Amino acid sequence: MNKIFKYLSDIGRLEPFEIKNSSFTFCLASPSTYVYVLIMLYYNPGLIIPYQGQEVFTILFMLVGLVPFAKSKFLNEIYGWIVFVTLIIFQYYLTYTTALNNFSLDYLLVTYVFIFGSVLLLSNRLLVILFSASQLIHLSYRVYYSELDSMSESAILVSMSTIFIFSFLVMNGLIRYRKKLESVNADLEDRIKQRTIDLENRAKELLRKNKDLEEFAYVVSHDLKRPLRNIYTLTDWLTEDAAHDFDQEANQSLRLIKEQVTQMDLLVAGILDYSLQMKTDQEMKVVDAQVLLERIITVNSSENVQIILKKELPKVSFNESQLLQVFQNLIQNAIKHNDKEKVEIHIDYAVVNDKHQFTVSDNGPGIEEKYFEKIFELFQKLQIETEVDSVGIGLALVKKIIERNGGEIYVESEVGKGTSFFFTIKQ
Repeated sequence: MNKIFKYLSDIGRLEPFEIKNSSFTFCLASPSTYVYVLIMLYYNPGLIIPYQGQEVFTILFMLVGLVPFAKSKFLNEIYGWIVFVTLIIFQYYLTYTTALNNFSLDYLLVTYVFIFGSVLLLSNRLLVILFSASQLIHLSYRVYYSELDSMSESAILVSMSTIFIFSFLVMNGLIRYRKKLESVNADLEDRIKQRTIDLENRAKELLRKNKDLEEFAYVVSHDLKRPLRNIYTLTDWLTEDAAHDFDQEANQSLRLIKEQVTQMDLLVAGILDYSLQMKTDQEMKVVDAQVLLERIITVNSSENVQIILKKELPKVSFNESQLLQVFQNLIQNAIKHNDKEKVEIHIDYAVVNDKHQFTVSDNGPGIEEKYFEKIFELFQKLQIETEVDSVGIGLALVKKIIERNGGEIYVESEVGKGTSFFFTIKQ
């Protein structure tokens, strides 16, 4: 019993867009039917309209058209059968009325249009065959028992059969195309589901690996810092308190060890910043960029380093420690790599495309255009530096902070005249 019910349910099931189209068609047919009957009666008052058909079917069509608006799952599942039964009832009434009016041209025209349109509303081959066969049998019966001459009978049956054949061929082609499309869509959905599952699994795996890498970076960095501090402390004691026990070459080697340890400490700290301080859940708050820059300027200014704010800076929504790192790295980068006796750094501000844009410019040696991308890569430097505080992480960290927060950073430079770094922050 359940199998029969499921089979019948599948026959009458319509896709959501088919339900919508059928509903719209019936809602449109409701007033159209009434108006058409009035027009026919106006030009041919002698027409017979049994059982007040124009009012009855105007109301019926409107009710069928409004069924989907009830939002009933059950009614939507059987809506195909509701459409089919309604069409069968109207087909019987129309053929009966056409015969009562001796196959008047007015009714024949409506019958032809109705047959073709009705077939297009049916989505199952079995329903199309049932509807077409019942219509043809009923019409043949009415024609056979009419008082028409043989020529008229033949013309009606031939024309009706032709409409049946062509409408069935058209509908059969549409049904086949729809079935093929459904098959393709089902296959595509299966592939998408599988791809989604694969992506979710990969995302989980990447998340796990990223977490492992973060933990690894933290552990390694933390474990490396302690022996580095011990080495630095011991070397510092040797160079300060026991320097008289060593010759000049030994003391130079000790100083070299201190420089290398300091370099290593900066490298470890940079790796820790780069790998751990970029979490998206860090606190965002309103930061006064003006106050922040004034603090940075105080720390980094000296007799030969002049940092100038060209405009008053705004308050921005950002993580304060990250914004501090951005400005600090850009300013220190401009100082470290400057080849002039007097270092000049200018910080400017503008609103560009509804974003805050900050500019850090210097009067340094400049950068060739072919190196514009390289300078933002991790551990990349354009030349070998002797300073112990240059490890090639600063600009990579700046780029990562800005891009993770939805901004952009780029550089403009002219060799021999200086470099300008531009970065944006969302308003």
